[in-house]
Amino acid sequence: MALRGAAFMAFHHFSLIVPLAVSAIAQADVQSSWTVTQTDFTRFVDGIEMPLGMDTSRMACFQDGVVSPAVARRALEDHGLDLDTLVPSSSEGWMYVDALNPNRTVKEVVDSVASLSASPDVDFVSPIFLAGSKSLPWIVTRDIILSFENTLDEQSRDQLLKTIPGSIIESDLAGMTGVVLIETDLSNAFEVLDLVNALDQMPGVKFAQTDALWWTLPLGGVPNDPLWPQLWGLEQSNDMDMDALGAWDITSGDPNVLVAIFDDGLDQDHPDVNQIPGFNFTGNGSTGDHVTECDAHGTCVASCVSAVVNNGTGAVGIAPTSRSIGMKIFNSVSFFGFCLGFLESQDSWTVNGINQAADSGAQVTNSSWGGGGASSVINAAFSSTRAAGVLHVGAAGNDGSTTISWPASSTSLIAVAALASSGNRASFSTHGQGLFCSAPGEGIWCADAVGSPGFGTGDTVQIDGTSFAAPYVAGVAALVLSVDPSLTPDEIEDVLATTCMDRGASGYDTEYGWGFVNAQAAVESLDVETPCAGDTNGDAVVDVTDVLNVISDYGPCNSCPTDFDGDNLVGVNDILILLDAFGPCP
Repeated sequence: MALRGAAFMAFHHFSLIVPLAVSAIAQADVQSSWTVTQTDFTRFVDGIEMPLGMDTSRMACFQDGVVSPAVARRALEDHGLDLDTLVPSSSEGWMYVDALNPNRTVKEVVDSVASLSASPDVDFVSPIFLAGSKSLPWIVTRDIILSFENTLDEQSRDQLLKTIPGSIIESDLAGMTGVVLIETDLSNAFEVLDLVNALDQMPGVKFAQTDALWWTLPLGGVPNDPLWPQLWGLEQSNDMDMDALGAWDITSGDPNVLVAIFDDGLDQDHPDVNQIPGFNFTGNGSTGDHVTECDAHGTCVASCVSAVVNNGTGAVGIAPTSRSIGMKIFNSVSFFGFCLGFLESQDSWTVNGINQAADSGAQVTNSSWGGGGASSVINAAFSSTRAAGVLHVGAAGNDGSTTISWPASSTSLIAVAALASSGNRASFSTHGQGLFCSAPGEGIWCADAVGSPGFGTGDTVQIDGTSFAAPYVAGVAALVLSVDPSLTPDEIEDVLATTCMDRGASGYDTEYGWGFVNAQAAVESLDVETPCAGDTNGDAVVDVTDVLNVISDYGPCNSCPTDFDGDNLVGVNDILILLDAFGPCP
């Protein structure tokens, strides 16, 4: 199994210090030892010009259809590159490679890109730009994404498209009206940046950008103890918890309420995660499953939402009878067999995932990642799907700073900080302006990918991070929707905010947001009738008819009204629940 934990990994001129293990004191921020060289290059995100740094020691090259480093290196000889460092990206055709001279100037990188892009054997070349709050790799591709204003007439739109060197790959990208994905005929990043920056400022254009290939961080850690402690975030003696049992007296989640997990996949066969089949948008599979041994994060995240209850296995989610759906928009980054602790995506992968989640009926989504460069088209996808009724939840970040990570910082998401079992903010948790609320995120037990893939060799792990606080909030939102499925995202936010346990300064503050999310208070605040356990036909009495219905369904039964404990099995426990409630409903 690939090395995990705090490690120093050096790949010739490119080195990473990746402290993946979580100490008992605090979770260390992931630090990169690449040097951020400032440049004059910029990009636009939602109309705001943003600077781009650069790692001058490496480059990214694209050769259409080439996946083998051995094949790629033949085209890259005699260009000042260390071909022994050539490694493939998870995006087909892309390769990362070190320069022989790790101390190049920006001008030398520009000259090298021009020389390499002139080669007939290379289709596109980009330097390794660095973007986002963590200065993570952001690579320009030859494809661009163009969004038109609704006011632009069709003739003007067509005339503008004719000026762009290339051809349309997809109109209405991921179902987004007026958003076009175009493959240009350009050969390097600087040409594409010039094109999209000019287009972005044109009248009638909402935004223009490259279909960037970018890295981000999963906002969580790795196992720190193989023992099984109590799930303090659900219930504990000091009452610094989400009051799960009280919430479950009302609902443990409607199976029809889906929570989409945007991540590196979700173990599709995990016995302890209540889920439906997912999707893969990265081009290396057809389901939402993990693909490489470095993929593991998404299963743990999903289990915080919907790990199965009363099955005698592992952990339990806050909404155990609602269901998760894995939306694989990331591949974990590995070089030479080492898992680096980063995730890699492309803008078009992510927007397809966001829109597919809405099309699949998800009413809540979770994004436990951040630190990379923001994207206009991803912001637009979050915005349009929220307007269509989907609540988006994001992890605030793990660097202890007061700057919320993107995408949680977007106005279309609610940002969640992590709490320790004391009820205080975890030392590693990001907070600050824009924080919505807080949830358990330190010492969290969750499901791990089954077998050797995953964080450890078992099927459960203990873990820290806002990655796990966010899905707890997503799960509480699922409970709220289970009680009242008609609620809009704004209304769900209002329920969550007004029922949080106040922490820190009275009322809203930037340390805890609205406070500690409380599942019981949230569902109790809704003006609905409390369901009567055992009443299978809704006639307000538990009688012989209900007994006969339980007998009829006895055995494995998915989403049956007679499955009172939500374990997908009508059995002895359900009969006991019915007998305990026998008679008129209260």
